[in-house]
Amino acid sequence: MNTNALPRLGHCPGCNDEIRVRVDGTLYQHPRYNVRCPGSRRPVGLLEPTFVRWLHANATRRDGYTNRVTGLAQMLFRGCTRSPNRAPADMSWTTAEELHAELHRQQVRLTGSENRSGYGGTERCDWVCRDVEQAGRTYAELLAAAAGRAA
Repeated sequence: MNTNALPRLGHCPGCNDEIRVRVDGTLYQHPRYNVRCPGSRRPVGLLEPTFVRWLHANATRRDGYTNRVTGLAQMLFRGCTRSPNRAPADMSWTTAEELHAELHRQQVRLTGSENRSGYGGTERCDWVCRDVEQAGRTYAELLAAAAGRAA
């Protein structure tokens, strides 16, 4: 499955937002209140590429109809056209396991049952749960490959 690589993010000293970091260690330009952020070109610190940040990086891809990971990311972070886009900081989960548990908690709040398999279904998980598991496996593979390159 084709996905984005692990994101390189850092804190901007001017606005404290999570901004992508170039290979040379400088921050990408980013707007702050519709003008260029006056912050430094160097980040305060690099951020760990967590599952939620990696999934958010996949939400901007254009293959959401054919790529299950991109479709999941767009569903979670882009949502409805009338609502504002969500960021990793807006989420209550950071790992695939926490996201899976949150999906079932939402289902209990909405219907009183953990079963997500549709009307009268007896299975606990549905296609969204399977997409979360696939995304978790892909993320774990990317982490393993990055650890192999660093060693």
